[in-house]
Amino acid sequence: MDRIERWFAMPVSVQLANVGGEVNRALRWKNRRDREKSLSFYRKALELLALTKQDPKNSHRLGELSFCEEELTDFFEGDNIYSTTDELLTKYYDAFLK
Repeated sequence: MDRIERWFAMPVSVQLANVGGEVNRALRWKNRRDREKSLSFYRKALELLALTKQDPKNSHRLGELSFCEEELTDFFEGDNIYSTTDELLTKYYDAFLK
């Protein structure tokens, strides 16, 4: 089973918990003022979100998943027009750990 098949076999909650792990690592390095490492983990989160969007079982979630991508990009590389905080991101993604 290849990487994409394994990803698609996971429930969406597990997929998003994995995205959240990368987001949490990105936040940790952001707060340590290591932009390079922070952006690396953020980009990994985007890669996992893209796989999640490609998963046929998530077709009805494309709006929310697209907003997740947009919000992360705005937060890590944009002007933070959504006023996103570390705490809001952590709260959203940690909800999938349960």
